Amino acid sequence: MNKQVRIGELKIGGRNPVRIKGMLKSSTSEPRKLIREAKSLEKEGAEAIRLAVRQTEDAKLLKILKKHVSLPLVADIHFHPKLALLAIEEGFEGIRLNPLNIPKKKDVEKIAKLAKRYKTSIRVGVNSGGFKKDFSSVSLAKEMVKKALKYVAVLERVEFFDIMISIKAADVVSTIAANEMLSKKCNYPLHLGVTASGPFSEGITKSAVGLGNLLYRGIGNVIRVSLTAPSFWEIRAAKYILQSLNLRKFGPEIISCPTCSRCEVDLMNIVERFKKNLGELQLDKPLRIALMGCVVNGPGEAYQADIGVAFGKKRAVIFRKNKILGQSNDKKVVADLIEVLRKECK
Repeated sequence: MNKQVRIGELKIGGRNPVRIKGMLKSSTSEPRKLIREAKSLEKEGAEAIRLAVRQTEDAKLLKILKKHVSLPLVADIHFHPKLALLAIEEGFEGIRLNPLNIPKKKDVEKIAKLAKRYKTSIRVGVNSGGFKKDFSSVSLAKEMVKKALKYVAVLERVEFFDIMISIKAADVVSTIAANEMLSKKCNYPLHLGVTASGPFSEGITKSAVGLGNLLYRGIGNVIRVSLTAPSFWEIRAAKYILQSLNLRKFGPEIISCPTCSRCEVDLMNIVERFKKNLGELQLDKPLRIALMGCVVNGPGEAYQADIGVAFGKKRAVIFRKNKILGQSNDKKVVADLIEVLRKECK
């Protein structure tokens, strides 16, 4: 079992659930946008938020953000050890240090001593983009693990142990291999992610494959999905990944068939309309809801779900577990299903 570490009051590792971290993408020169984004991430379900601190003024934003969100905030520090010290003094609950651009032992030790006094946790974060050399997937994984553990040893020498580690690559295979190796060499909580994963579809795919592979085997304690997309999508994707592995439950899960030539209704449109209406209900009950387009797998999936619909031509049968609740059709089914859910979740 991993050691438990805190970011403020948020417990990570140990027997705690896998946590979700978000990162602010708005410019630090526009505090109002940062506040809106931070509030959005908190509403979506982020449990900690990271802010890139590039200059002295950025560290001062902590007090402004804290007036609007209750989540712990982490300062992302690169290149400048003095900014790490300032972020700790300003009250950030966690900081991220990059071994590849804050490499001097003297600087790291000074930061660790101050972090210990302020009870600030440190994430040692190694990214593949910090290496100016081309490696094979396995060689890159080994090099990243070596860098991270060497840095951790510096922290440990000054008796600092509130440590998390992240090793990320744009290459999914390297990310998986590195975190496998790391999980066998230390018991600090691991922060998972596939960095620079690409545009929305590609990024979702890489993140689901990389993070899902590790999480399924019990590796990882906090995740941040990285997408070239608005930050709220990163939180939603993280929740989908965790819920698909039954690691956490955040609300209703929709199961729907991919459709084929047997399907005689516009199921894609029905699912989208239902998803919109379901979102407006704001249910937090972890129901499994099946919308199936034909008689091949439809009745079975609907029967096994908490609530389900199976179509045959334009007609639909609504199920609750093994009980038929009634019939509907492709025009009324969304409204009928929402009404069932209203009654179910009173």
